[in-house]
Amino acid sequence: MKLNELVRLRNQLADAIEISTLNNELEKNYARLLNLTHDIDETLANSITTIANNHKNINLLFQRDCEDLSNLLSVVQDKIDQVSTHFFAENYQLELQYLDPDSIRKTRVIKHDKEFEQILLQRINLHSNWQYPALEIGCRDGDWTKFLVASDPLYIADVFEDFLSSAIEQFPPLYQGRVRKYLIQDFYKIKNLPSNQIGFIFSYNFFNYLSIDSIKQLLIQSMEWLRPGGKIIFTYNNADLPAAAAYAESYFMTYVPESVLVPMAESLGFETVYLYNCEPAFSIIELKKPGELQSIKVGQTVGEIKYITN
Repeated sequence: MKLNELVRLRNQLADAIEISTLNNELEKNYARLLNLTHDIDETLANSITTIANNHKNINLLFQRDCEDLSNLLSVVQDKIDQVSTHFFAENYQLELQYLDPDSIRKTRVIKHDKEFEQILLQRINLHSNWQYPALEIGCRDGDWTKFLVASDPLYIADVFEDFLSSAIEQFPPLYQGRVRKYLIQDFYKIKNLPSNQIGFIFSYNFFNYLSIDSIKQLLIQSMEWLRPGGKIIFTYNNADLPAAAAYAESYFMTYVPESVLVPMAESLGFETVYLYNCEPAFSIIELKKPGELQSIKVGQTVGEIKYITN
């Protein structure tokens, strides 16, 4: 079986039986029936007890079925682990697949729906404001940069100078001087960003093409840049979804399952705040640096900005 077929089967098996609900209902029925046997005719009481015991036996059989299902899930997961091993190694090749902005513009496109877009905008509006600096990683042509202008100051970073210039050019000259741009260099290093200052980091359709090790490198840096309580939100290719696993198989995006990403991020000290998965393969993760977000600003030196274009 292909990787995406195995992932689909695993997810369907995991959702096939609502274990806790059925188990609880059978136990409740057993207790209710036994309560009915007090102070009634012995023949009727014996009949009710037989029915109650039948419920108990059904529950025992059900629990055995659940154990068999759990064992089967382990077998399927082992097959997924075997099939997916080489995708982790080949992720580096995918990172280097497109080396110029025009190829990226044409090929690396997420065709998301309105619900996905609204979720992202809600999270941005929740965290982007004048009290804290924000950083956008992988700004490209600035399609999402315009929604981050409430942050003060706004930092943008990308692998290509062409994208940095394009993102800024959409704004009037007066605002362009307030946006600070940085090149992402070898091994995804962004140099000279301030430590413990940034309140919000955002990235759209950039981590989707990074290996788990490269994502780890950026998260290590993000932990340094963020002030306590600061958040990072990014999209990624959650290969725990069948369609996302198919993207990895076709080498369109990298193989980064949520079941791997979350423990890795938490091992670096992040707290997982928000996870959103939308079929077929739209995924968001929001992480928090421990602590409470605080600012010494009492007002802006210039007017507050919510949204701006040239």
